[in-house]
Amino acid sequence: MNPFLHATVAQPLEPAALASHAPAAHAQADTASPVRRRLLGAALGLLAAAATRVQAEGVDANIATVEQLQAVRGIGPRMAQIIVQERRRAGPYLSMEDLSDRVRGIGPRKAKALAQSGLRVGAARGGQSAHPAPAWARRD
Repeated sequence: MNPFLHATVAQPLEPAALASHAPAAHAQADTASPVRRRLLGAALGLLAAAATRVQAEGVDANIATVEQLQAVRGIGPRMAQIIVQERRRAGPYLSMEDLSDRVRGIGPRKAKALAQSGLRVGAARGGQSAHPAPAWARRD
């Protein structure tokens, strides 16, 4: 539109144009909104419960799948894939420091943030690692 040839000020719509924008077209969406609201509320509740469970229980980097690692805040699809590939390549992680050393993109600060978000390395009962280190990796 050329401002020199056409008016740039908005003009009121004609009554015929207003009829095509009647609220009757949206009446069906309004009747379904309570059901949609309940379903949305239930879905959000399940997501919040899953996120809380990840933080409460933690995710063990030595046994978690890519999808489980992605549930940890701060781990995206690519980083989760790298964590799993490195674990397959060189064996289980011995500590968060070992994870930080072996996985590119996870420095000491990021490792601390991931630990606070629920990522664990060999988090088992009694302070024992869920996966003991292989004999070649032990520091006896």
